[in-house]
Amino acid sequence: MARWTMTAPPYDQVNASRMMADVEALARWVRLSGTADEMEAVRYAQKRLRAAGCQTRVILHDAFISLPGAASLQVLTDGAAAAVSCITHSFAAPTGPGGLERAAVYAAGPADLTGVAAGRIAVVDGLASPAVVRAVEMAGAAGLVCLNRDPYVHEMIVSTVWGSPTLEDLAALPKIPVVSVAGRDAGPVREAARTGARLRLFAEVDTRWRQTPILIGELPGAVEETFVLFSGHLDSWHRGAMDNGGANATMLELARVMGSVRRYRGVRFAFWSGHSHGRYSGSTWYADHYWHELDARCVLHLNVDSTGGRGSILNRHAYAMPETRGVADAVIRELAGGRFAGQRVGRMGDQSFLGVGLPSLLMDISEQEGTSPEASVDFSAFSGGGTGGLGWWWHTTEDTPDKIDPALLERDARVYLGILHTFVTSPVLPLDYGATAREWLKRLGEVRAASPWADVKGALAEARRLVRGAEALRRHAQAVAASGDRAGIRAANAALMAMGRALIPVDFTRAGRFGHDPALPQSDPPHLAALRALAHASGDEARHLAVRAVRDLNAIRHALATAAQAAEAVVSAQRAGRRGQR
Repeated sequence: MARWTMTAPPYDQVNASRMMADVEALARWVRLSGTADEMEAVRYAQKRLRAAGCQTRVILHDAFISLPGAASLQVLTDGAAAAVSCITHSFAAPTGPGGLERAAVYAAGPADLTGVAAGRIAVVDGLASPAVVRAVEMAGAAGLVCLNRDPYVHEMIVSTVWGSPTLEDLAALPKIPVVSVAGRDAGPVREAARTGARLRLFAEVDTRWRQTPILIGELPGAVEETFVLFSGHLDSWHRGAMDNGGANATMLELARVMGSVRRYRGVRFAFWSGHSHGRYSGSTWYADHYWHELDARCVLHLNVDSTGGRGSILNRHAYAMPETRGVADAVIRELAGGRFAGQRVGRMGDQSFLGVGLPSLLMDISEQEGTSPEASVDFSAFSGGGTGGLGWWWHTTEDTPDKIDPALLERDARVYLGILHTFVTSPVLPLDYGATAREWLKRLGEVRAASPWADVKGALAEARRLVRGAEALRRHAQAVAASGDRAGIRAANAALMAMGRALIPVDFTRAGRFGHDPALPQSDPPHLAALRALAHASGDEARHLAVRAVRDLNAIRHALATAAQAAEAVVSAQRAGRRGQR
């Protein structure tokens, strides 16, 4: 049997002109989820995938989609009504034809509304996010006006429900109308709210079940039937040239390039609908309905969003897991120099596969510097500063092809090509679960040091065991890859996949392997929340927290032990085989 020969990524085959042609073509359509224009974009992308050699199919499925309609806002003072330009948002509650009129109350953020917002229209600074809307609802407000700082108002989706809602989820959908105002119009509304002036707002939102498409393009592997899921959303706000036309063009270009690459395993290109108008309904539906295949065959979810933005720099803090960070770091060092730090995969983008246990990497790979003239002030405030986000045009009418820099689009595509090529052509999966184990050692050590209530000795022992097991598996995998032992390579890859299936759901979800957590900020493993809270608790509060903490520690310890066992089993089988040959 011939040994597999690794090749370098064909970076020189990435062509900016071809990608810009795709951006221009896709930006012809306003790609609202479930509309005829979106389907035209699907047909265009399908034709390009077929030309690249992909086997394609379009899946049509029902999704709960929310499309914002007409909205208006008036400031009522001294018997006069001053109209203010505004928009409403996906999943906000409609006002009905009569609108909503109430006294206003201003707060810089929703935390300042407690005790003063009941029955009023709250006016707050910043983007209309799910967390803000939920906090304003909890304060008892009857409506919400968000004041954007950028010159153009940003389209947003304000539901916390991930994917199409179950019957139980319906209660979590927003119950108040929400509108946003931008730029120079925001100041007068803020001042009026400070004086307690009355506001009259009106909003139409069309929320219902629609049939939406998922476009799949498949490049099979030569050796393994496993595959990398390379995904991005096709739907858009307005023309969506950058978000997500640039990413779609990146996917189409990499389909063309990878079509001529000899692949150890396959690539599955997935173009989602329902990202912007269904809270990731397309990718969630796919995770639910293709769960068993993804569990058995998918080795990585590589996500792409908003590439090539004018004035952007490489985002060295893009989403990564400890086990996937090393590949991105190696590619970025090769192409751009400097290291890739990565940040924890959060509850944004089409990260709908964490419960399945898929290793994940990236969402966007480029962003604006915080001081750039192209930066979004609103996104910077939303993210806590330090970044200018995806440009002031993000989610606005101004996201047109002129916001794409061809050279930067090519740069971003090359980064994705390097990562995709590495995972597709490496016989042994380049996943570092030793890094994951060391991260758990650090976290559990912090918990033990901070809280006398937390007994983490057992979990710490399993984390140390996983460090040893992952290192032994790494050495074993290197040996079988060097020898070309196909059976050994398959066994090592199966172990690596099993380790992810055990660890990732516990690290990144509360809902577990078959559910989806809400779209709310998550900066830490949810299974550590009660343990960390114990450090500041006492008395009965600590006892209640300890009930949850014990269950969460059981889940963590079990995941670490299961992953360690998967690694140990492969290495033990190898040693037993060697003894049998003597």
